[in-house]
Amino acid sequence: ANDIAVNSTSVAVQTDYHNNVLKILEFLKTDCMPEKIENVSRSNGEDEKTKFDAVLKSEVTFDDVAGLDDVKAEIKYSVLEPLKNPELAKIYKIEPGAKILLYGPPGTGKTFIAKAIAGEIDAPFYAINCSDLVGQYLGESSKRINDLFDEALKNEKVVIFFDEIDALASQRGNSTDGADQEINRAVATFLTRLDGFKKIYNKMVLLIAATNRPWSIDKAMLRGGRFATHIYVSTPDQKAREFLVSKVLSGIPINDDVDVKSIAMSLEGFGGADITKICNDIKSNAYRRALESGTKQNISIDDCTLAINNKPNLISDEDIKMFEE
Repeated sequence: ANDIAVNSTSVAVQTDYHNNVLKILEFLKTDCMPEKIENVSRSNGEDEKTKFDAVLKSEVTFDDVAGLDDVKAEIKYSVLEPLKNPELAKIYKIEPGAKILLYGPPGTGKTFIAKAIAGEIDAPFYAINCSDLVGQYLGESSKRINDLFDEALKNEKVVIFFDEIDALASQRGNSTDGADQEINRAVATFLTRLDGFKKIYNKMVLLIAATNRPWSIDKAMLRGGRFATHIYVSTPDQKAREFLVSKVLSGIPINDDVDVKSIAMSLEGFGGADITKICNDIKSNAYRRALESGTKQNISIDDCTLAINNKPNLISDEDIKMFEE
């Protein structure tokens, strides 16, 4: 604009472009100084980080978990033992921490086992619903992912639990659609952060992902160095079901003909969450009768039958077969 103003043979053009140059210079002085840029950026929220809250102390431990012995064994090997004996782990170049994918039907205890792990190692526990990491706008998902890791990795030891990981790490496609592109960027950012941990002994980072749809996860998420340890969390066996029933009904008056083992057998195929719900309904049935009569009422067979019949099992044999395959 200044060159045009100087070289033009028209006085009107010279004046017009000279005035434009003055406006541009004034704009640069008043609106583009560093402090102005910083203020505009802050007003647009670009410097604001997404806040992620951690549970600093989980009250749940392995003693509260029914069954899942293979999960417990993996955690003890990859997390607990290296923390207890870091010098021995260093000799064998075993880094404390792991990246584990838990998969199985809904309500089988994936979230509960993650809380128990955090309780065992006394580490801050970040429970993340992955759908909350996916943003609507370009780059928003990647920013949230980076904010999460930046916040969590301030701790010397930490457990990050990614629930419904398939919402974030679904298989990427070649579509040019904006939503697909955003998911692709989010997955790429997530993979970069998975690969980017500093290898520091005595610093423990445990990443646990859970999904009800393992077949939809991007294959790049599952290779070595990422979520390479895959543990199937199925419905509880008889021993685990008895544990759950006893835990809920312990200390409550119960008729002699009501047997914990029999209740557990009748709940075969149910997930742990549903078993707990049914047992809570059993004791609630007895409590209602006690309120109506004004006297203590023992849990009866009828209380058990009513609760079990009112809660159909949402996990079918076809579902179990699909997961096992």
